[in-house]
Amino acid sequence: MTLDDFYSFIVLYQIRNISDAAVELNITQSALSKRLRSMQDELNTKLISTRNKRQLTITESGEVFFRYAQTITSQYQLMQTELQDYKTLQRGTLHIGSVPVMSQYGLTRKMSQFMHDFPQINIRLEELQGADLLKHLQNQELDLGILRDVQSQQLNKSQFEAVNLDTDELRVVLPADHPLAQQAAISMTDLRDIEIVTLNPGSGVYEKMEALYQAAGFTPNIRFTTPHIETLLGMIAHTQRVTFLFAKAAQPFLTPDYVTRPFSQPLISHLQLVYPRGTLTQAARRFVSYLE
Repeated sequence: MTLDDFYSFIVLYQIRNISDAAVELNITQSALSKRLRSMQDELNTKLISTRNKRQLTITESGEVFFRYAQTITSQYQLMQTELQDYKTLQRGTLHIGSVPVMSQYGLTRKMSQFMHDFPQINIRLEELQGADLLKHLQNQELDLGILRDVQSQQLNKSQFEAVNLDTDELRVVLPADHPLAQQAAISMTDLRDIEIVTLNPGSGVYEKMEALYQAAGFTPNIRFTTPHIETLLGMIAHTQRVTFLFAKAAQPFLTPDYVTRPFSQPLISHLQLVYPRGTLTQAARRFVSYLE
């Protein structure tokens, strides 16, 4: 039995007339009748009663066969679609921009798996600061962007789609010998007169910190900014300064010389995958499914 047999029976089931079904299938009536007889002989059961030539009657066996015919043909079509997807993914390059946190959130592992499964797809990754990343996305110079929600909120929602990849918490990072390190949580009042070092504007951290101080009603005493976490930690070591970092992003850099403390009111943020609506290539769509 072939797929053509299944398709023929589905059409015959729906039309209930051999002559009209033959026209729909673009074959002769005798060829369709012969195909039906062959199917019934192979199955050793009657699928259709032809007592009424003008309106065929489907037998109980025919009803069962119809359900399986639908399943088989739909699965075949799904298989063809998926194979076509793989065919179109044979070659190409994905241009991705990301804030420099790929490894901390396990994204390099997922990216590596994608490259293993699709060896002909190359990835060009640019690790950028938030402002530059937003500019490249808005100019449609990237297929995909990985950034924090506070950054992606600056994009036009009608033009960009955002998918949450991970959740993190903004924490205060202090030297282990800092007086505030003895507290279980830290309030904004505790930080009023404390010197701050921080990641640069556009980092997502800076914007969250700025909003916290604005809500508290006072201005942060920012003494130093840098794009590098390890430099920040060096600047607070054995001092009374503090910094702010997302917990998962900071974890690989922390030693026993440092501790992190949550805010009295926990501050949660999402790392997001962002891409222009309606412009994703097959390769980009498949990559999105790997990261989600």
